[in-house]
Amino acid sequence: MTDPASSARPVATAIRYLSIIAGCACLLLAAICFAIACQVFIQTGVFAQSYAMVGLISTVLGLLVLTLARVWK
Repeated sequence: MTDPASSARPVATAIRYLSIIAGCACLLLAAICFAIACQVFIQTGVFAQSYAMVGLISTVLGLLVLTLARVWK
């Protein structure tokens, strides 16, 4: 007989790898947003709040997803 847990194993592995990819993409987006916000501040002296907020939210989501990938078994 087939074990139900063995059929769910590839799904868990796929979810783990997809969450690693999504977490890294979120952190890359955060780095880009912070770089743009810094560049705008350097050039104009105006704080680009929208880029900073997107970068902050993306950082939090990326860290949460990477935590999910680490905990997911």
